Amino acid sequence: MGAEPLDDIYAQTLAVFTDGEQFEPLTTPEVAGALNCKRRTVYQRLERLVERGKLETKKTGSNSRVWWRPPSETASSGAGTQSHRGTTQSAVSRDGRTAGPETAEPTDSTALEAGVKRWSEAMQSIIDGVAIIDASGAYVYVNQSYADIYGYDGPEAFLGESWEMCYGDDERRRFRNDILPMLRDGGGWRGEATGKRRDGSTFTQELSVTETEDCGIVCVVRDITDRKKRERRLREARQFNEELVENAPFGMFRLDEQLRITYENPRAEEIIGLPEDRESSDAIGADISELPPIVETGQSELFKSIKDGCAIEFDFPFESIYGKEAYFTGRAVPVYRDDEFDGAILMATDISERRQYERELERQRKQLAALDELNDVVRGITEAVIDQSTREEIEQVVRDRLTSSDSYRIAWTGAADGDDQLDMRVAADIDGFLDAFPLSPAPEAAAARGPIERALETQAIQVVQHAQQDPPFDALGDHATAHGYRALAIIPISHQGVLYGLLGICTDRSDAFAEAEREVVGQLGDIVGHAIAAVDRKRALMSDEVIELELRIPELLSSSELPATDGTVTIDRVTPVGDETFLMYGQATDDAIEVVRRLNERLPGWDQLDVFTEQPNETRFEQQLSDTPVATIVADYGGNFTGGAIEAGSFTGTVQLPVGTDIRWLLDVLKNEYPDIQVVRQQQVRRGTAESGDITSTLAENLTDRQRVVTEAAYFGGYFDSPRLQSGEDIAESLGIRAATFHQHVRKAERKLFELVFTEL
Repeated sequence: MGAEPLDDIYAQTLAVFTDGEQFEPLTTPEVAGALNCKRRTVYQRLERLVERGKLETKKTGSNSRVWWRPPSETASSGAGTQSHRGTTQSAVSRDGRTAGPETAEPTDSTALEAGVKRWSEAMQSIIDGVAIIDASGAYVYVNQSYADIYGYDGPEAFLGESWEMCYGDDERRRFRNDILPMLRDGGGWRGEATGKRRDGSTFTQELSVTETEDCGIVCVVRDITDRKKRERRLREARQFNEELVENAPFGMFRLDEQLRITYENPRAEEIIGLPEDRESSDAIGADISELPPIVETGQSELFKSIKDGCAIEFDFPFESIYGKEAYFTGRAVPVYRDDEFDGAILMATDISERRQYERELERQRKQLAALDELNDVVRGITEAVIDQSTREEIEQVVRDRLTSSDSYRIAWTGAADGDDQLDMRVAADIDGFLDAFPLSPAPEAAAARGPIERALETQAIQVVQHAQQDPPFDALGDHATAHGYRALAIIPISHQGVLYGLLGICTDRSDAFAEAEREVVGQLGDIVGHAIAAVDRKRALMSDEVIELELRIPELLSSSELPATDGTVTIDRVTPVGDETFLMYGQATDDAIEVVRRLNERLPGWDQLDVFTEQPNETRFEQQLSDTPVATIVADYGGNFTGGAIEAGSFTGTVQLPVGTDIRWLLDVLKNEYPDIQVVRQQQVRRGTAESGDITSTLAENLTDRQRVVTEAAYFGGYFDSPRLQSGEDIAESLGIRAATFHQHVRKAERKLFELVFTEL
C-alpha cells in the first residue's frame, strides 16, 4: 500500500546498531537522532524488532531504556535483514498459502499446509471482508466477503492486483498522505473510507489496517452504507426531535427519577418568565413537587404521584419563581428504562390568554344577561309609571322593580332641593344604609367631590365600578364593604333641564355598569324625570291654587335694533308642542308687528313668523320658538305661560307654577340665561271660580297632553274664529302633524268638552 516497503524501515533501524561496537546498548534518543525521527516512532519500531527477536532491551530507570543486538543477530554479518526479508516474502504467497517459516530452520510442510488451510477456511467464514497485501502493495489473499463487498465474483479477481483498484483518486491520495504514514508510525489504523466497487459506484466502509511482520498489511473491511443510512436517519430523527422540542409551542420539562428538573426548552423558559440575561433557570435541579408555586397551589401530591407510574393532567393558576403570573394546563407522563422508573416528561401550555378570553366571554355573557334583564326592567318601569298619580308612587315603583331583579341589590331615590340637599328614600329596610351613606369629605374641592356631588353638579350619570377596592374616598369604600356592594351608579332624575333628584343603584357585580349597561341605566333618569314632570303638570292643571309670577326682561334687544313704535305686542299663549318647541300666539297694535319681525330676525330660537290677519289696528300672528329659555324652563317646571306683552323693547310676562315649586331654584336657572331678569310680582292665587276650577280639573283628567296641545293651538291660532284665521291644515303644519291627525284630536277634545258641559246641565 506504500511506495517505501516497511521492511526497509526496520533494516535502517537495525543498521544503526551495526555502525558502532557490537552489542553496544543504545538509548531511544540516540537511535532517534541517528534516524532523524521522532522518539515515539522510533520507540514503536524498536519494540517491534524486540518482538521479532532482532533486538533485546532493558529498563535502566523509571523513564529510560536501552536496546542492543543479540550475538545471534550480529553473527549473521548483516545478512539477517535480507534473510528476514526473504523469509517474509515467502511467508504468504499470492494464493494466500503460507510458503515457509519465518526462519530458515526446516519444518514439517504437511502440518504447516494443514494449518494454513484451516486458517484460510476460517477467514472465508468471516462476515467482514479480509485481505492481505504484501509489501509491494499487491493482494496476496482475499476472502469471499471482501470480493462481495466490492462487487466481484470471487477472490481471484484481486490476487496480484494493486490495492488501488478499490479506491478512487481522492482516497488514494488520502492513503498516501495521511493513512500510510500513521500506519508506519503506529503499526495500525482504523477509520472510515470511501471504497469503489467494480461498477464504479462508491460506498462508505469501515476499514481496519494492521501492519504484518513482513511489512505486509492485513485489511478488514465492512460495508457500513446501511449503517450510515441508519445513523443518518437516527441523526436526522434526533435533530428533528431536538428542533421539535426546542421550537415546540408549549413548554417541555425533563424530570429525573427524583422529579428534579433537568431540562427546560425555550418555551418553558418563556412561560416561567426567565430573564433574558439568564442562561439557565434556577429551577434546574429542583424537585418540581417542592417548588413554592406548586406547593402554594396545593399540587405537590399530584406531581409526586408520577413516581407511582401515574400520568397526570393539571390545570391551575401559577406564579413562577420569577414572579410571572400565568395559568397552566398540561400533562406529565412517566418514563421507564429497563423497567425502572427513570423520570418523566412534562408538557405545559400557558393558557393565560385563553383563560382571559374565556373570562371575558363569561363577563360579556353576564353583562348581556344583566342588560336583557335591565331592558325588561326599564320597559316595566316605563309602563308602570304611567299609571302613577304622585311622584312618591313613581319613585317607589322604580325602586321596587330594580331590586326585584337579579342584577341589583339596592336602589334608592333622593329628591333635590335648592340647597343641593337630598331627601333620600330606599327601596327596602336596610339598616343604616341611607344614614351612613357618605358624601364627599371635602365638597368645596372639586377634585375631591364624590359621585353624588358630581351628579348634582353635572346632571350626568356617575359610576363607581370598584367601590370596595378603589373608591373615590375611604368612607365610600367602608360603606360599600359594610353593605356588600361592589359598584354603584348615581343617575340624575331630570327632564328638559330640570333636576328632580337622584336615583342610586348598587350591585355586587364587579363588572357592572359597562358602557352598554350604563347607557340603558342612564335612560331611567329621563323616564322617571318625564313621568314626574307629567305628574307635576297634571297637578298644576288640576290644582285650585297656583304660584303666579310676573317676570320682566328690561331689554330683549337694544333700542338701536328695534323699530320706533308706540305700539304694543300682546302675547296670549305659549303652547308647548314638544321637543322644546313652542308656538307663541299674540296680536300687535298699529305697526308693532315690526317689533315681532325684528325679534324674529335677531333672536336665536325665533324660527318662523306667520301673520294671520294684518289690519290697521290689530295684527294676529303665530311665532314658532325652539329652545327659548323662558318658555322652556317654565314648561320644565310644570308651569304655564298665561300672558305677556312687549312694549318699547321690554318684555313682561305672567307664568303660573304648581304650588311647592322651588321658586328660588327656578329663578337661578332663569338668571343663567337672562342675567337682568326681574321678578315684578309673586303670589299664590286661586284660579277662577270653583266651577271653572272643576272644569279645568276635569279637562286635565280627560284630555291627553296631545289633545290639549292641539286644542290650544287651534283656539289661539284662530281655527274656531269666524271667519277662520287658519285652516286645520295650516295648524297641523305648524304642529308638525298630518291634517287628519289634527282633526281627529280636535273632534275628540270637542266631544269631551261637550260631554262635560251637557252632563252638568
